[in-house]
Amino acid sequence: MTTAQQPATYRIEFGPAWPVPAITVDYSDRTQAARTVAEHAIPYLTPVLAEKGQPELADCFFSTDRALTVGAFMHVDLAAESVTRFCPARLTPMAVDPDPICGDENDGDWCELEPGHEGHHRADTAEWSATSA
Repeated sequence: MTTAQQPATYRIEFGPAWPVPAITVDYSDRTQAARTVAEHAIPYLTPVLAEKGQPELADCFFSTDRALTVGAFMHVDLAAESVTRFCPARLTPMAVDPDPICGDENDGDWCELEPGHEGHHRADTAEWSATSA
């Protein structure tokens, strides 16, 4: 039995009730991805949770379903034997760009060199630096 390989990069958008900006994360390592999402979101969540009278929920982690379609933050209280889920999120796989550009805003339109190259750009007889001055 073969399984289709999942995309590695996902855009994560949080529920409208939570003031967390969207983030794009590489999910090739799920543990590191969850840490990255938590590091990104917890500073935004902490004041909201404090306003709601539950600052302890900021001690949480980000969890997703197996299919990487939805996620939420979870706080586990072992003493109370309870789990609180909050700040739901939608995960959207990001398409791999088949023709990446090197980073210069004009590279895709003007530069004749291989996309993603290093060094100067070239178009016809003109040449310009790949880095901003």
